[in-house]
Amino acid sequence: MVSRGFGRIAIAAAILAASPSGAYAQDDHAAVPAELVELVVEAGRPLRVALDERVNVKRVGQPVEGTLIDPLYSYDRAVVPAGTKVRGHVTALEPFTKKETAESFAAGQFGPRNRVVVGFDALVLGEGHVVPIHTAVNRSADRLTISASPDDAPERGGDHDRTGIVDQGREAVAQARRDALRKAHAALDAIRQPAKMDRAKAAVISRLPYHPQYLMKGSVYDAQLLDALDFGSAPATAAAPAGSVPAPNSVLNARLVTPLDSSKVKRGDRVEAIVTEPVFSAEHYLILPEGSRLIGEVTVAKESRHWHRSGQLRFLFESVQPPKQDIARMLASLYSVQVADAGAVAIDEEGGTRGHESNTRFIAPALAVLALTASTHHEERRFDHDADDSTPGPAGSPLSRGVGGFFGWSIAGGIVSQFWHPAGIALAAVGVARTTYTAVIAKGHDVTFPADTIIQVQLAPGPAKDR
Repeated sequence: MVSRGFGRIAIAAAILAASPSGAYAQDDHAAVPAELVELVVEAGRPLRVALDERVNVKRVGQPVEGTLIDPLYSYDRAVVPAGTKVRGHVTALEPFTKKETAESFAAGQFGPRNRVVVGFDALVLGEGHVVPIHTAVNRSADRLTISASPDDAPERGGDHDRTGIVDQGREAVAQARRDALRKAHAALDAIRQPAKMDRAKAAVISRLPYHPQYLMKGSVYDAQLLDALDFGSAPATAAAPAGSVPAPNSVLNARLVTPLDSSKVKRGDRVEAIVTEPVFSAEHYLILPEGSRLIGEVTVAKESRHWHRSGQLRFLFESVQPPKQDIARMLASLYSVQVADAGAVAIDEEGGTRGHESNTRFIAPALAVLALTASTHHEERRFDHDADDSTPGPAGSPLSRGVGGFFGWSIAGGIVSQFWHPAGIALAAVGVARTTYTAVIAKGHDVTFPADTIIQVQLAPGPAKDR
């Protein structure tokens, strides 16, 4: 727990660095003495931490250091800013299961065969003040990407009313969407990613049959708080009238509470999310504090199928419940989502999602076929009236045999194929079968959003107002 004395110091700093709403003078509505709110970051809250440097894992207890990507909010303000340093260490090296070991061997990977478990145990706030924390890491990703609904800004020359008011309104909505998305991108851009050359080296090293075990620079960990953090109490921001909801077309930041998988959920299943950043009115009254609960349901769920037909998922939020308040109706759909690169999705203008399928997947089978063809081709010798005129040349070039072996059994296959031609041809054939199945015949990607996935939702347009 954070002491009350430190909590009050942190509150003072947080008020100065918080969102602009804290700096605006309030009108007569806010003149009433504000009630005090407890600024507590509850247990279960995820912290997203990006590693600052690459770590060559050697032992349990080895220190690691990262940076907090997103600020931590409590009720109506940020209590821990983004960019805060986070300290941790390697907590365990868990051996692979037998299945995982077999899969590793099949991929030409012979070691190391440990899963690295990391824990984070301290926040380093302003002036070097260290706040102990207790966390459990749920998952990690080498790289994150943001998928967003397409921009629907009005096109020039399109339909518009004579006064241009409709076009202006649409442009304002589109600009608000872009601003919200830009803010989400800024959080990820702050991650210190490795340079392209470093990534290329890491990719080569990871393909070696045996290689050192690294935690990559820029890897993002979701660390769940196991104990609450108490930052004391502070005067609450003046609240908007009861039942108020954000303006139509507003974009809210949230995290999913309900894990979603297009292969498992069904239409009508309940979906919940938590608002992660407080929402204020144009007059800077608090409409939705952090921790407000969004409630909705799945409206479309289709499992992926063979021949790379991707899964589909759509869900809508239909109501919101601020802390200690009644449920209010509020219709919102998915606008953007942050996922690992490997789980990228495409989002349509209505918030529906589909597993992303890249056409670059056809490159591997094409190269594998070319390598197999070259590996089985015998060079004809020129006739110079020697004794070996009728003897065919060796099958393929070292390069073609190496490429074919690589697709069949990674770098280990490329090495074996250089010394034993039949094995090289066999591995090249395996590579063709494997890459063709993976790129053409296999199932497409399902849409999978684990619990605590960071999302943005956009409210539905409201009824037209009199002007």
